[in-house]
Amino acid sequence: MHIRNSLWLAAAVVLQAADFYVAPAGSDSNPGTLQKPFATIERARNAVRDAKRRQPNRNYVVMLRGGVYRISETVVFTLQDSAARGHTITYAAYPGEKPVLSSAAAISEWRREGHLWVADLPTSLKVFRTLYDSTGRLPRARSAPFSPTRDYRTAEGLDRYTLNFPPGKLKNWPNLEDVEIMIRPNYGWILNLLPLESVDEQAGIARTKIPASYPMIRIRWGLRDVNAKGTVWVENTLDALDEPGEWVLDTRRRKLFLWPRGGKPEGIEAPQLTELIRVEGEIDYEGPADRPVRGLVFRGLAFTRCDRWPWEKDRVGSTLQHDWDMFDRPTAMLRLRGAEEVAIEHCRFFDSGGGAIRMDLHGQRNRVSDSAIEHIGGTGILLAGYGPGTKDVNKHNEILRNHIHHAGEILWHSPAISIWQSGENRVAYNLIHHLNYTGITVSGRIAWTKDGRGDGWRTIRWHEVEAAGGQAVAFAPGKRPEWKLREPFLHGRNNVVERNEIHDVMLKLWDGNAIYVSGTGGGNKIRENFIHDCMSENMCEAIRCDDDQHETVIERNIILRSGGMGTGVAIKGTNHVINNFIIDPEGVFQPRGLISLEGAPVDGSIIQRNVMLVSKPGLRPFFLKNLIGPPDPRYSDVQADFNLFWHASDPAWADAHLSAARAEGREKSSLVADPLFVNPETGDCRFKPGSPAPKLGIQPVDLRKVGLKFAARF
Repeated sequence: MHIRNSLWLAAAVVLQAADFYVAPAGSDSNPGTLQKPFATIERARNAVRDAKRRQPNRNYVVMLRGGVYRISETVVFTLQDSAARGHTITYAAYPGEKPVLSSAAAISEWRREGHLWVADLPTSLKVFRTLYDSTGRLPRARSAPFSPTRDYRTAEGLDRYTLNFPPGKLKNWPNLEDVEIMIRPNYGWILNLLPLESVDEQAGIARTKIPASYPMIRIRWGLRDVNAKGTVWVENTLDALDEPGEWVLDTRRRKLFLWPRGGKPEGIEAPQLTELIRVEGEIDYEGPADRPVRGLVFRGLAFTRCDRWPWEKDRVGSTLQHDWDMFDRPTAMLRLRGAEEVAIEHCRFFDSGGGAIRMDLHGQRNRVSDSAIEHIGGTGILLAGYGPGTKDVNKHNEILRNHIHHAGEILWHSPAISIWQSGENRVAYNLIHHLNYTGITVSGRIAWTKDGRGDGWRTIRWHEVEAAGGQAVAFAPGKRPEWKLREPFLHGRNNVVERNEIHDVMLKLWDGNAIYVSGTGGGNKIRENFIHDCMSENMCEAIRCDDDQHETVIERNIILRSGGMGTGVAIKGTNHVINNFIIDPEGVFQPRGLISLEGAPVDGSIIQRNVMLVSKPGLRPFFLKNLIGPPDPRYSDVQADFNLFWHASDPAWADAHLSAARAEGREKSSLVADPLFVNPETGDCRFKPGSPAPKLGIQPVDLRKVGLKFAARF
């Protein structure tokens, strides 16, 4: 059954009486009725299993009464929990009530020591990396920032375990095994949290237990004054516990130190899990096919207070692009791993240390809709299929009408929505804002190597790639084959990212975008999105096709007040930029062009029917430069025409560009004229009477059809 039909059925059955009920004050010895509900989701799950044996071909509904459900072991749904074909099994909130699933355990026995309070850890708690009170997540004690003493000019031979630090910044603390450094290593697009192994205070050298993403040196390029401001912090030391709300965990002494926000600790809780619910099919990792769980619906549930999954030494090379997330790991509160036709709707994910939702490996026709994701430490929603090969089984999913904000609060690089090796998905009508890095990513960037270096190299399914034969594997060691030869193994193709509203992203990290596509398959469409008020100097471009990306269509997007380079759209390959509206950008860092061609070749790219409206000096219509070295892209290699240029205070702004382009046979029909938008300051790009845009074939975009249209239940 198609997921849309499943959702319709789910919505209908929720209005009926449930088969079983669960309540925090219930008992698993009860029959699970409204009057005598179960206490746990596991007991209800098992009751449904029993009922299915008697009546398999029908829908089932479990209703959860309001209140907090304390979960100390991940609730797992397996093949025996699948719905029959054409049916659903729904776990839903009781009408008008709010069930909350939490992994947090209370810490209640406190004693005062000066301005701090100390508690002995309950036996149920071991290591945890986040802590909560009644208002939300509490900040772990963090030092003032500093920068490494070495940079790229002095880093030869330096491994990824070594940090050279200024005098006095690191010590051999008594709880060294609990201390982590938070670092932006070498590049501006990543943040690492790494446990310390040793500190040589006299030599100014520290070693970490796991490697950083890059050498732990000063950031090489891109960020103004970033090294002077500091790129390293130390977390979880008593020396750094200097503000209300902060805390330190000492696992050796099994003590928790807290400076409470109020006069004394109240409602302090620590997480026990990183996953609350996992839907787990039968995964045959090396084989060609899996057996997915089908037909589950989660509706109206809230998920909160889970922990951050730590980085793992033996997972190096099993990560997604630039270590933005881990491959096939339990990093989210609700995880689908081998699932089809699962619906997550009207749910809320909040106040947690890791991600909200992830769909790993086999995931098809699943849907996340009308949900809220807020104040989490990691990625909002992640779709991550198998690595490059012929097993293409993560696709046809939908992410619709969700409100995602303040994600990546701990791991700053975490996007709101991330699609990796997953194709033919639809991401639409979402509202995304207040992120430290990129809004939406579609990626497949992989280091095509067997030598243990680079992003995601362990995920490549070499037995499948090599079995495909032919030219696909005919490349020199250390050099990846051409994109066309790899594209059949890059499954992030034919995704549609449309009608999303994105604002206030790129607040802390650098070299990112509102929407980012890189190193993945062809046929992706980025259309009719409204990107506005991303004026951070950290912003590079609003929409970017980065390295190794081709055959992407970027069309009918409205880009209003974008900062960074002042670039609306950037491409580094053969991609198409059509009918976009780039309005009033500002190059607050390094001004480039409203449309940037940043790699070569760009042969066959279509750049047509775009409107560029500016009011400030410093930006060019186009920027043409290969950012990784010659040769530079040539405008004569693109099909450019029917574009409309207007600078409110400089009518000659586009003359130089048009003169050079027309000498090469390009931009012959393009115009310099006021597009006469209805209200460009609000992004209303409909045209007033007399606009020259329709004569060029430029179509307006109706903002009333863009963004979050239906409020989430919470």
